[in-house]
Amino acid sequence: MLATTLKAFVSRWPVFAMLCLLAPGAAMAEKITSAQRAGAEEFLAAIAGGGAPGAAFAIHPSELDELRQRLLIKMRDEEKAGDNTTRARLFGRGKPLADIERLTSLNFYGSIAGRLSMFGRPYQRVKEVGTLPGPNGTVYALVRGIQPKDSGQIEVVEMVKLRPYGKDWKATIPEELNAQIDDLIEGRRRGAPPPPPSPQGATPAAPASGTPPPSVQPGEGTPREINELLEAAEKTLTEGKCEEYYKERMSRNFRQVTSKKALDALISSCKRGTTKDMLLSTLKIVKTLEPKFEYGGQRAVYDLSGQGLPFDRFVLERVDKRWFIAE
Repeated sequence: MLATTLKAFVSRWPVFAMLCLLAPGAAMAEKITSAQRAGAEEFLAAIAGGGAPGAAFAIHPSELDELRQRLLIKMRDEEKAGDNTTRARLFGRGKPLADIERLTSLNFYGSIAGRLSMFGRPYQRVKEVGTLPGPNGTVYALVRGIQPKDSGQIEVVEMVKLRPYGKDWKATIPEELNAQIDDLIEGRRRGAPPPPPSPQGATPAAPASGTPPPSVQPGEGTPREINELLEAAEKTLTEGKCEEYYKERMSRNFRQVTSKKALDALISSCKRGTTKDMLLSTLKIVKTLEPKFEYGGQRAVYDLSGQGLPFDRFVLERVDKRWFIAE
């Protein structure tokens, strides 16, 4: 009974396992092999150089395959139920599921990794300490990182979970990154302290949204004319009127700098459905955001970074007292 309880405790708390390995004469510690040391060293170097995205090539390919398959199943099930929470939180609301399904396991992980946080310390080399058996043939490799001379003489203990890769060993996706992915899916925020309370009676600062147009006072939100433009543009595309979208909803300034050949190509692409769905997704996202006004309220700029779209902003401009899509 005691052995079973101890085993469960160790498997759940890797830090305790590390202490067991460091303890003199710990019976469960096993000698680390050169292949295991190399796998741990590769992973530590990868996160030191590029954080979570940089770790992609140091992670076991099967780990990336399993992550992709697990999350695709979840996203497909959600889409069948008319939901897109996981897709929106991991890839952005503008990224269609069909595009995500075409990603290789490596690119799938890379698309998510930019939202994850993992930092490593660069080492000149690592020294073996030992290993602890993990689940399903994995091992927890414990090593001491030797820092470059200009970084000090302290040896830092690191633990990397490895799984066999032919005659070699490669790292698994760290539990910390899996936990962060789960936090993203569930909408949890970690590590951000709540803002300090405002002093009693203090006037709250106005949002940094630029200068609103004359017809809108600060705090009133998006102008009614902009909402009407977005609604009309969405209706136009939903009805398949691509020519009307580009010739009536887009600004004349856009049409003046766009050649007839290029404009015809945009309209044709929209009619084929190649870009129409993306434009519709963009409008749906923009309608949930607040713009930043520029040029005395004559331009409204929406920040679309991280929304899974091929561009980071959406711009409207006011021409002759009417709002149009500028770019």
